[in-house]
Amino acid sequence: MPEYSVPRRVAAEALGTAFLVATVVGSGIMAETLTPDKAVALLGNTLPTGAILVVLITILAPISGAHFNPAVTLVFTVLRQLPMSLAGLYIVAQTLGGIAGTVTAHAMFGQSFVQASTHIRTGGAQWFSEGVATFGLVAVILAGVRFERKAVPWLVGLYITAAYWFTASTSFANRGCRGAFAVQHFFRHSACRPSWIHRRRTGRRTRRRRHDELAAFASLNRGTHRKGSAMTVTIYHNPACGTSRNTLALIEASGETPEIIEYLENPPSRSRLVGLLKAMNMPARALLREKGTPYAEFGLADAKWSEDELIDQMLAHPILINRPIVETPRGTRICRPSEMVLDLLDHPVASFTKEDGEAVTYPAR
Repeated sequence: MPEYSVPRRVAAEALGTAFLVATVVGSGIMAETLTPDKAVALLGNTLPTGAILVVLITILAPISGAHFNPAVTLVFTVLRQLPMSLAGLYIVAQTLGGIAGTVTAHAMFGQSFVQASTHIRTGGAQWFSEGVATFGLVAVILAGVRFERKAVPWLVGLYITAAYWFTASTSFANRGCRGAFAVQHFFRHSACRPSWIHRRRTGRRTRRRRHDELAAFASLNRGTHRKGSAMTVTIYHNPACGTSRNTLALIEASGETPEIIEYLENPPSRSRLVGLLKAMNMPARALLREKGTPYAEFGLADAKWSEDELIDQMLAHPILINRPIVETPRGTRICRPSEMVLDLLDHPVASFTKEDGEAVTYPAR
């Protein structure tokens, strides 16, 4: 077998990891798109992953060894089959390749290149599962190299295919791709390490701080609201949306303390979403959001989609739900523009200034 240069070996690791992660993420997105059944979706994610491993290891193992995983790289380094200096380059290449693969998958499906994971899984069982998955993977590779080298691609592909199902963590078994899955959020992969937990907590602190800023912003407008008893107000809110932020500020400026549901992280159940549609006297299609969503990529404009199928899509991809939805005893509606919320409040603020400086006035009832 020819000896390949270091740049070629490193490039093979980066390219292989990129294709592996693009397959994992892309098949995950496709699976979620095609079925709401999580078991079927996981199967649709499992088979392409096992298949691409067979392909990539077969064609790239002669060049770099086809590690695609820092755990494998470190084991071969400890066994003195890989120089320490090259191991460091491999791990960097695997990490960058994994991120590139994720971004590529997002681009192919018309999604935001960088996304924050919303699926957090951690705990003793998850960590133990990761240990079992990684130990098994390394054992399969070492045994295959020793006893049946030509079978290694199939052994690894079949092992990962099986481990998706017999481990509680769905056999992530790859520390090098954590950074890649930090910028995506499909159903299978999630946060299983302290830095992820820290990021999640930081996100919560940021949202709390943003809510405090909104409350302060609303207080500047409170001088003209009409006093009265509080009412029950629920807002399905996206803090990244200016219209949603203005709607929330209008509610608070009117003296109400709403229940805030950040629906991208806590999507409604099917029965809840159906109930909201019924309350708004609105078909599912009218609730679909097109801008900044996979609406066009999924072809949701096609009349072939039934009411139930469109609801399935919104439940699988909450970004497709238009916002903000506000629910009060006076009614339920999408508040676009934000001042539409004033009709739903018992004591709406008489005047208000939006984030962009636009002035809103509301006549006395």
